[in-house]
Amino acid sequence: MHDPVDIRRRIDRLAARVDRRDDYGRLLARGDVVHRIDDVEDVDAWRAEIKRQARADRIKVRTGANEHIAFAYIAGGLTAERASEARRYTDIMQRAVPLAVLNQHEPSPLVRDGDEVVCKCDRCSALGYANAEEDIIGGELFEDDCPNEEDPRMTNLGLMYFGRGPVA
Repeated sequence: MHDPVDIRRRIDRLAARVDRRDDYGRLLARGDVVHRIDDVEDVDAWRAEIKRQARADRIKVRTGANEHIAFAYIAGGLTAERASEARRYTDIMQRAVPLAVLNQHEPSPLVRDGDEVVCKCDRCSALGYANAEEDIIGGELFEDDCPNEEDPRMTNLGLMYFGRGPVA
C-alpha cells in the first residue's frame, strides 16, 4: 500500500502534464492523436500544422481523415523505446487490474503517459495510479472495495488483464 497523499499528487501531476499538451505534443508523447471530425474546426489546417511541426523536428508522420475522425501518427511503427514501454505497461497492468477486479471495481483507463497510467472505476469515484518504471501501484481502485453493492460487470480492461472468468 502506498501513501494515499503521494498517489493523489502523482495523479494530479500526470493529469496536469497531459492537459498542457497540444495535439503535436500528444503525438510526440503517444505516437498518435485522434479527434472526432466534429471537434476539428478545419481538418486541412489541422493536418498541415501537424505536418509542419513534424518537418521541423525531422519526424515522419502520416495524417488523414474520414467522415468520423481526423488522425495523425508517427510513421515507422514502434521504436525500440516504445516497444519496451509497452512491455513495461503490460507487466504493471497484469498486476494492477486484477486487484481492482477482485475489489469489485469496474476498471477503465483514464489517462496514460509513458510508464504512468491512471485508471478509474466505472461504478464509483475510485482512482488508481500505476507507474511501471518505479513499480508503484496505489490508490483506492487497487486497494479498497467498491462501495457499489450491485454485481460488477467485466470491463474491457478487466477482460484484457484479468480474464473472462466470473468476478468473485
